[in-house]
Amino acid sequence: MSIAVTAVVRPSRLLLAMVTAAWLCVILIAGLVGCNYLGILSFWERLFLALTYSVVASSCWILFFSAQKFYLIAISSSGQIRLLELDSSANDVQQVVDFDSAGWFVVNMLEDSTLWPKLLLLRLRSDSGGLIILPILSDSVSLQLFRSLSVACRWIAARINRGDNEIS
Repeated sequence: MSIAVTAVVRPSRLLLAMVTAAWLCVILIAGLVGCNYLGILSFWERLFLALTYSVVASSCWILFFSAQKFYLIAISSSGQIRLLELDSSANDVQQVVDFDSAGWFVVNMLEDSTLWPKLLLLRLRSDSGGLIILPILSDSVSLQLFRSLSVACRWIAARINRGDNEIS
């Protein structure tokens, strides 16, 4: 059995919905603070807190939304992980990809990656030292690809925990 898998990882709609819900909750709290429902504050203190909550929450949501990227992840049978950032218009795996072309990052999965049944939160370090956090939810890829990615990542994590993290 081979753990080799290649998949296009789309931004998760479920994760976007959760972040949007959190943003709406903070905006609601800002409104409640601004209307003085949550304590006894002066007008200027309420205005400052409400504006601060709104600006920070909106900035975080905009940063999250603008950071949505498509990735092509390729895990070889030896456990080497390659990552390629795709155009946001990429919807298909059918495109022909040259594995020797520029743009690929060879990355190592870090020990503190999260591997849950419905969420893979991969913390990947490139050879140049950059950190890439790749959230893969079950709606980011097909169900079969999610299972394959999960098995491959768990196999790599087992090798890391064993101390055998040198990929040849």
